[in-house]
Amino acid sequence: MELLSDVAHEPLSQVPFVTSIVLTLSLPESEAAQPYAIIVGHLASCATGFVALWYLGSGETASALGVGLATLLMLALRAMHPPAGIDAFLIAGWGLPTSWLLSPVLVGAALLALFARLWSMGERRLISQPTR
Repeated sequence: MELLSDVAHEPLSQVPFVTSIVLTLSLPESEAAQPYAIIVGHLASCATGFVALWYLGSGETASALGVGLATLLMLALRAMHPPAGIDAFLIAGWGLPTSWLLSPVLVGAALLALFARLWSMGERRLISQPTR
């Protein structure tokens, strides 16, 4: 994520994946840690963040509305990934540009989903090996 921050020219504090990483690596079999939920959850949250920003301007009220709408949209899409709510919060609160959706969000979500899948496969392989 630090590399993504550098490539996207975004402060590390604006790369919204800390809690997503914790969730996907600690509970890899949960529905919220699946690639669909990670990617669609982050994109849905961004969409509601931008809607709130465009209608209310940046600020606390827009952030609150964006997060609430993100929750509803993730539920409707069956893509509940609770850590993704931070996207709507940051977009609406800080007035982030639409380019933020592509990088760091879409790129980061895809990389996290891939890494989590590979990590999980590696763990299963390690656990299934007989002990000597």
